[in-house]
Amino acid sequence: MSCGCNDTALPLTNCNDGCADCSPTNTVSLPPCPSGEACDEILFTDCVKFTGPNLPALGITNGDRLLTVLTKLHKVLNGVITPTIPLANYVATATTATPYVINYLGLGPVYTSTAGATSSSATITVGSTTGLVVGMTLEVTAGVGAFAANSTVLSVPTTTTFVASAVPTTALSGGATVVRATGSNHQIFNISVAQGTPRTFRAFVGSNVVVSGTGTIV
Repeated sequence: MSCGCNDTALPLTNCNDGCADCSPTNTVSLPPCPSGEACDEILFTDCVKFTGPNLPALGITNGDRLLTVLTKLHKVLNGVITPTIPLANYVATATTATPYVINYLGLGPVYTSTAGATSSSATITVGSTTGLVVGMTLEVTAGVGAFAANSTVLSVPTTTTFVASAVPTTALSGGATVVRATGSNHQIFNISVAQGTPRTFRAFVGSNVVVSGTGTIV
């Protein structure tokens, strides 16, 4: 469907399988295109699905949304190019009472423990291991404790403990200690930052960081 010639996106949200809520009501009575050029066709990645054979080498399966296909391709390509696209750490701060919403490309899924994580050798005790997956990369984001570089989740034997691939370089001592574990999938994230509570995030260098609201990113 044509969206006119002024790069104004169609107001599409929450597209379902049949895209029944994507009625092109604003595609009538469009203004003429400048110099007779063809108007752009805008395809929303959440409204387009891949229908075809599974492509196991790319991790693409029949029924994947276009956004999922593109992020899977990004992961595969980033694994073969030299140098790879690195991740950068950012801190977002909202400067008004209106939440500062940030959209970015990073790694996921992301698991964050409640405060109070402790360690005994390579065994880590947390409030819940729900969301933890073997292979996730580990870090301590608050409190006392530190994992060696490139430490990962080796196993998840119980609902409250997991085993790290290496003994923490600084033991996790409970209290305010929080563990974050990150998967290896390339994903689009939307985070909301409240005033007075800055949030850190990691995005691929060179990818767009889209924001709404008022705030700062450093």
